[in-house]
Amino acid sequence: MYDTLKMWLPIEEIKDSRYLNRVPTLLSNIGQTTKENGIEYVSGSLDNLKISIGQTGISINGSINKFFHNDNFNKLTRQETELSINKLSDILGINFDNAKIQRLDISHNFIMNEPAENYYSFLGECTHYKKMMQPTSLYFQNKLKTLLFYNKVAEGEYRKKDIPMVWQNKNVLRYEMRYTSRLASQLNMPIVMAKDLYNEDMYIALIDKWIAEYFKIKKNKLLKPKSNSMTSKNAKEFLLSALVEIVGQNEINEIAKQWKTNFTTSKEAQRFKRDIENLKGLTEQSPLIEELDKKVARVKEFYR
Repeated sequence: MYDTLKMWLPIEEIKDSRYLNRVPTLLSNIGQTTKENGIEYVSGSLDNLKISIGQTGISINGSINKFFHNDNFNKLTRQETELSINKLSDILGINFDNAKIQRLDISHNFIMNEPAENYYSFLGECTHYKKMMQPTSLYFQNKLKTLLFYNKVAEGEYRKKDIPMVWQNKNVLRYEMRYTSRLASQLNMPIVMAKDLYNEDMYIALIDKWIAEYFKIKKNKLLKPKSNSMTSKNAKEFLLSALVEIVGQNEINEIAKQWKTNFTTSKEAQRFKRDIENLKGLTEQSPLIEELDKKVARVKEFYR
C-alpha cells in the first residue's frame, strides 16, 4: 500500500561518524549542493531513491515500493515494508528504523471493467478539498494531503516505464492518498518513524483512513428512466436532470460556483447547489461507482 515517502534521519541517530565519506561511495549520480544556510549536502541515487547526505543527517526520498519490487504496480505489504527498510539499512550500513517520515503516499491499483477515465465523472465534490480535473487524472487537494485518481498504465507508458505483463492491456485505475504536510499531527502522533509504518495497528489505521477519505467524496448519480405520467413540473425537473447528465454534474457544479456572487445570499447559493445534487431524475447510482466502491472497501482484506 505504501509508495513514495520522504524520511529524515538526524545526525543524533547515526552511530557511524564516517558516514559522510562512506555513504556517497554507495550511490550513483553524485552531486553537491550548498543550501541557503551554508550547509553542504552530497546527493545521489540508490536505485530509484534520491539520497542527500549532510553534516546534520540523511534524507531519503522516493518510492519505497519501487525500491523493493522494482516497480510500483505491485502492492507493498506491511511485512514487505519492514523488509524494504531493512534492505535500505543494510545497504547503507545505517539503521533507519528511527528515521522521521515527512511525506507518505498510500495507494492501490485496481483492474476495472472500463477505462479509468470513465469513472472520474461520477466522483463529485469532497468537503475540505479543492477538486481539479486533468485530461487523464482527477485531484482532490488541500494544504495537508491530496487524493489522486489516474490511469496507471497510461502514466507508466507516458514515463516510458516497463509495464509488468499482468497489467498490460488492462484498465488500471490507481487511487492514491498523499500526506504532503504535517503527517504526525494528522495522525495525532508526536512523530512518525519508519518503524511505525510496519507496526500492525498503524498499518491498519492508515488503510482505514485511506478508505474513509475515498468514501467522503460525493458520488454523482445517473438519470433514472423517464416516467410515463409526468406533470409539467415533472417534465421541467426531468429536462434539467437530463441537461445535468449530458453536461456532467461536475461541470454543472463548476458553473454554480461561478454564479456564487450572483445569488442574493450565500444561503441561496447553497440551496441551489443542493437542489442540483438532489434532482429527482438523478437517483440511480452508476454501476461504475458501485464497482469502485466495492473494490476500495475490499482493500481491508489486505490488512495483513
